[in-house]
Amino acid sequence: MLVPIKTKFIAEHRRYHANKQSISNFDNFYEFVEKNHHLKNIPFSIFYIDPNQGDELPINNNDNLGRAIEVTLATPTKPCLRLILQRKDKPLEKEYSFKKKNYFLNEFNPLNYSSSHRRPQIGLPQDFREVSSIIDVDIVPATCRRVRLIKHSSDKPLGFYIRDGDSIRLLPNSIERVPGVFISRLVPGGIAESTGLLSINDEILEVNGIEVTGKTLDQVTDMMIANSSNLIITIRPAVQGNLSGPLNSSLPSISDDEDNEIHDNSYFSS
Repeated sequence: MLVPIKTKFIAEHRRYHANKQSISNFDNFYEFVEKNHHLKNIPFSIFYIDPNQGDELPINNNDNLGRAIEVTLATPTKPCLRLILQRKDKPLEKEYSFKKKNYFLNEFNPLNYSSSHRRPQIGLPQDFREVSSIIDVDIVPATCRRVRLIKHSSDKPLGFYIRDGDSIRLLPNSIERVPGVFISRLVPGGIAESTGLLSINDEILEVNGIEVTGKTLDQVTDMMIANSSNLIITIRPAVQGNLSGPLNSSLPSISDDEDNEIHDNSYFSS
């Protein structure tokens, strides 16, 4: 399937088509756009115009690239992937601002400050590190949440404890009690606590796509440690806000030996 593409780089506009399979990977897509605009050795960012809302959204990984292509092809009339390319090494002031008038007082420079010191260059953020995000919102049920925690080598610990316990599931005609794994504590200053995406008593359903049902606390701990640099956990929040009707959710119950520290011994600081 061919994807119609229209790109704009400063005042340069181009139109072309690309095979959907050949540009499904972001690196290949970046090279394809780079070649069409002859931008070799010129770093740039890619944005697309959402055909439904008109928003300007970034394309910087496989996920949002796939989203951009899908919403474009779903457009009922004249689908076209509209891209805007922005140089990373060029400040926004130079590219988008009108030149200031050369008034006499502008040339008067007290304290002998340089022009660059008086007018700092402002550009798009480049060197920043993502530490958390909510992903797959269109796939995960409304009562659940899939959270990504990214731990960099010199960063603070993930900072949370887990415990096992009982999960109460509401079935059509009965209540089922099954084993579950829950967050028991958040360490102040850790990534989990600072992001605000996890809470005490949230039930952990999956770790990096693997269900925790039937696994021991130690097994879940090992899974999390193995994926600590890019941990993706699907949770059922303990507090279900703004939801109507009965919840097919799980609520942690207090077991007889919950106060025993053996249920609190899994602290993720890797």
